[in-house]
Amino acid sequence: LAIPETEPPSELIDGEVVKKMAPSWSHSRLSIRLARVLDEYLEKSHEGEAHIELRHIWPAEDRVYLPDINVTLRGRIPVELRRERPIPIQPDFAIEVLSPDDQPGRLFERAAFYMRAGTSLLWFVDPDFETITVYRPDQSPTVHAAPATLDATPVLRDFHLDLAALFAVLHEGE
Repeated sequence: LAIPETEPPSELIDGEVVKKMAPSWSHSRLSIRLARVLDEYLEKSHEGEAHIELRHIWPAEDRVYLPDINVTLRGRIPVELRRERPIPIQPDFAIEVLSPDDQPGRLFERAAFYMRAGTSLLWFVDPDFETITVYRPDQSPTVHAAPATLDATPVLRDFHLDLAALFAVLHEGE
């Protein structure tokens, strides 16, 4: 925690400072589209707040991590903690947009960590295969691709994401 902010950002995993991969064009396009769609939904539903790269701490494992996008349900972040860096509240819904350099073993460990830390919903968005792998506690992961529509239960009541529309952002101008 004493290390100054880095660019690209870093996470603390098992006592090791790990730099996050610098986002690619597809990572950036998908992240901005997902953040926009989630923010628009949350503006109307008032169920919670969406954040981009909000740094979290999980003291039980001395872990500091930085989801690409996350949602925290309304009322879970007390006003006095909003200036904390990193924030000691775990996200209800986390989204990680994968990079080509992400290693399967690291991804499996990251998914297991999110579930241990109390995250109710995790999406791994894969720009290369145009899929989203969904993790929920005590359930097997599921993989979704267009033309599917994905929901965000149990976190968001009526949020639905059209995967064809999401991944279309990668093909604009072709």
